[in-house]
Amino acid sequence: MNEILELQTGQVSFISGLMAGFSLSIAAQIIRSKSESPMATLSFILFTATSLLFLIALYIDVALSLRIAGIDEVSAELLESITFVRSIGTSAATLALFLFIISIGILGWLQSRLAGVSSSIIALATFIMVWIARSMIFG
Repeated sequence: MNEILELQTGQVSFISGLMAGFSLSIAAQIIRSKSESPMATLSFILFTATSLLFLIALYIDVALSLRIAGIDEVSAELLESITFVRSIGTSAATLALFLFIISIGILGWLQSRLAGVSSSIIALATFIMVWIARSMIFG
């Protein structure tokens, strides 16, 4: 059981750290573009929020990994506590993923109308597919 918890937290923390870096890099590029359009501002805010939400998930999963390292037997009380805290991290990562998809859809509008329409359609399709998959997994 403990090995499964360690594996899950390790995987989520790796993905969260990677995605936080991607999101922050995109936000920094938007700043570098010096565009003052409302879409640039919205994109910057969404990518920044995405990065911070992924950092929440990263922190929770790393802290949990450190907490459960070396514990051979997980009590029911500790398992309940871990489950509650992981649900916060998982919710933050899920919200961040959806914001990331939305942000990509908006990002195309910084280029042109055609790029905006195209990226919005692709992002919408991706959002729907992820939402359906999530619904199928969690019921």
